[in-house]
Amino acid sequence: MGEHTETVEGYVMDGGCIRKNARDELLENARTHTRDCALMGHCIESGYGIVTDDDRLVMLDPEATRQVVDSVEATEKEEGIRLRVTREAEDDRMETTAVEEIR
Repeated sequence: MGEHTETVEGYVMDGGCIRKNARDELLENARTHTRDCALMGHCIESGYGIVTDDDRLVMLDPEATRQVVDSVEATEKEEGIRLRVTREAEDDRMETTAVEEIR
């Protein structure tokens, strides 16, 4: 990994639901966020974020959406889906290069 890459691990939640939740309840709600909700049309359109175990919120770039949807569709978990996202610095922003489920 280069010096401009980072790996983020945590619970996936769509942007719409992130905005609906109180910030201090976000981690608790991310742990039970359902697969069905994450795959709803308007949820997919809102993009995705990762809520880490230490309660950090990392919003992902729009290019990550397809990879996140693929991972969420492939999981057998109904809720609390955990992903590992690898990101690289690209022109002052972080671009997602890999998404995988943490089992």
